[in-house]
Amino acid sequence: MTYPQALRVLAARQEGRIRLGLSRLRRSLRRLGSPHEALPCLHVAGTNGKGSTCAILESVLRAAGYRTGLYLSPHLRCVRERIRVRGRPVPEADFARLLGRAAAADPEGELTYFELLTIVAFLHFRELDAEAVVLETGLGGRLDATNAVQRPLACVITSIAFDHTQWLGRTLSCIAGEKAGIIKPGVPVFCPSLPPEAMRVVAGRAAAQRAPLTVVRRPWRTVSVRWRDNRQTLSDGRRRYEIHLLGARQGRNAALARAALEGVRGSLPVTEAAWRRGLARVRLPGRCEVLRADGRTAIVDGAHNPEAMSQLALTLAASPWGRERVRWILGMMRDKDRAGIVARIAPRLQDAVAVSLPGFRALAAGELGRELRRQAPAALVRETEDPAAALRAWLADPAAPRTAVVCGSFYLAGAALAALRAGGRP
Repeated sequence: MTYPQALRVLAARQEGRIRLGLSRLRRSLRRLGSPHEALPCLHVAGTNGKGSTCAILESVLRAAGYRTGLYLSPHLRCVRERIRVRGRPVPEADFARLLGRAAAADPEGELTYFELLTIVAFLHFRELDAEAVVLETGLGGRLDATNAVQRPLACVITSIAFDHTQWLGRTLSCIAGEKAGIIKPGVPVFCPSLPPEAMRVVAGRAAAQRAPLTVVRRPWRTVSVRWRDNRQTLSDGRRRYEIHLLGARQGRNAALARAALEGVRGSLPVTEAAWRRGLARVRLPGRCEVLRADGRTAIVDGAHNPEAMSQLALTLAASPWGRERVRWILGMMRDKDRAGIVARIAPRLQDAVAVSLPGFRALAAGELGRELRRQAPAALVRETEDPAAALRAWLADPAAPRTAVVCGSFYLAGAALAALRAGGRP
């Protein structure tokens, strides 16, 4: 199978199609010799913050000299971004070969897009003999494909808030039950302070599984921020660390990652020097990322649910652009809580452009525009189908605000980063 053929096979499974459950995946994994069973994994779930926490864990472990594997979702530009060994995306030839093996182990064609990718990740990590694998759940936890791993070194839950309610439930207790489904017998669990109704569920699941639970109650404090360099300095109360990620919640993610690695130091020891190198080198595009284009500033963030948008609003308020008039360029999927997301930024909206995203799950620009006008009736709101066209119009208009915030979806973040790095060209 060639790489273009592999992409066509994958596209036929429709990325947005969700079929929760592990039986299909487990059958295929058994046919492939169960490549996931011997992987030394840290399994990470959560509504928000799990991508950054995974990136921190992997970067620190790699700085410590381990042959790391990292599985993230979604990707921003190229599907191979999701599967990395030692920070490098799986090569095209390996991706095509392994996807061919995964598809052959699914003769009925039942596996979803995400399940096929999960198998490719497991196969790639086993072939390259990964010594430390960081797995991010795709949706929920209990029935997520990554939960095929039965003996992780640690389980991490980064946050619990409302998202994917049609799949995970409409209360925090229900959502917490799905996220806590990654907790395994005797495996240590790490989480920050959670809402009480969620904390009760996580603590109950941990107790039932006799899994030691550590609640990380004190996030690291932000000492200083170099906004245009996408860097901030954090303090754990005794030491200071430079981290190459912006955002109001990175101190919480770093503290959680530190606790998790301290908890598995018997299996994966990490030195203080590795912590410093790993945090300074961590990269995760599309998470409150600041870019300069044609003398203007764009802040790109994948915030796609109310909690994430609240965090973005906090970060923006603390930034040098917090009191400026900015242009908001927003796009989102139609299964998201559009009213809840817009409500978090409605008081700040003065100039906004609603865009459409590719794919059958996308919310039409007109529908998003109506929601923006409803919650921010004094704002100037326009619509366009093409995110790149919205960016080009902002860059070309001398009267437009000098700063734009592009958010609402990781799919939009990927399109924006591509367009901005090409100088606004499509």
